[in-house]
Amino acid sequence: MNRSQATIADARELQTQLCAYNSAFEELDLMFRWDVETLQSLAHAASDQARIAQYIEAHCPHLLKAYSAEFLCQAIVDRKNAYYEACRATTIARADDTRGARMWRPECDSPHAQAA
Repeated sequence: MNRSQATIADARELQTQLCAYNSAFEELDLMFRWDVETLQSLAHAASDQARIAQYIEAHCPHLLKAYSAEFLCQAIVDRKNAYYEACRATTIARADDTRGARMWRPECDSPHAQAA
């Protein structure tokens, strides 16, 4: 796999992870959503549970008054894992559709055709 392919694969994995996490948060009625920067800032955590616990302790400590960190993290990870394959398929399909749309763009719409 060349560097470009690795970068695309990394970007797809990142989008898949975000989709799975955010789907889990939504299903569990948690009022937070992660973006690329949030996930990357938590990337050094040793596991999904550690990543989630770190985020909750920093941004939503009130949740720990109602739930144990272990229970809450495990519930999120279980739901995230349940969504992972569906999110992966959606992420790949979306990337493939975008690439196909660019391939079939009429020449008159391309920047090179306008410059000529």
